[in-house]
Amino acid sequence: MTHLAGAAPGDGRPPFDEILAAAGALGDAGWQSVEVARQDGFPIRAWFNADEVDRVLIGGIHGREPAGAVAIARYVPRLVEIGRARRLLVMPLLNPWGYAHHERYGPSGQSVSDSDHLLGRSEAPACPEADAITRFVTGGIGIRPGAAVLDLHEDPVYEAPGYQFEGAGSYLYFIGDGAADRPESRRVRAALAASSLPLIREGVTRFGERLVDGAIVDSADGSIDELLARRVACSPVITVENLLHAPDSPALDIRVATYLEVLDAFFG
Repeated sequence: MTHLAGAAPGDGRPPFDEILAAAGALGDAGWQSVEVARQDGFPIRAWFNADEVDRVLIGGIHGREPAGAVAIARYVPRLVEIGRARRLLVMPLLNPWGYAHHERYGPSGQSVSDSDHLLGRSEAPACPEADAITRFVTGGIGIRPGAAVLDLHEDPVYEAPGYQFEGAGSYLYFIGDGAADRPESRRVRAALAASSLPLIREGVTRFGERLVDGAIVDSADGSIDELLARRVACSPVITVENLLHAPDSPALDIRVATYLEVLDAFFG
């Protein structure tokens, strides 16, 4: 495998090649794989074990938020087991260029999964990756209405020096019909409440969103999560965030361990 650019020093994340190789074990188990797009030589790949799926995993949309992609890569052996009984779509690293360069967005400076063009808020996709990724999830694969979605993010608050959020922990977004009360949502909420990055019950995010019992419900942020809820009728669409006060604080291993617990909770 050709080595592609590595991680930013001091961050602790494995290089992109390791994430790709770990996910490739899904193909070894008989899953199908497609290259959804490319970023300056970096492939954006999706793996699925059925033509119509009812569970979707997403990671690595923002390059300064590595824990989700790393956790999904480490969870691959369990996904192989789960896939024997469930129909899954796994997109572990949607912004490999950003991951490798420790940049929030892709080479164009835009979010790789911005969906405003399909949500009636803009005339054109924000970037080529956003065009390809949103076309894939709305037409390139069958995602059943009511499919449960888990998108693992992080909130690097150090990007906004003027913003203050005391303490460390996690919070959630829920989107979709009755999303906050679905079994997957209840399990994920309980897992975070008991984790090393406990649920932050109250506060205001750096984007001006107010937490209510640790969550923001039915946000309209133009994300792929909103797209899957509004256009594909997925529910629950769960986005997990943990606060990063520096690239390595909390430590990556703690964040990944928490997200492995979240993955277990999501699948029940």
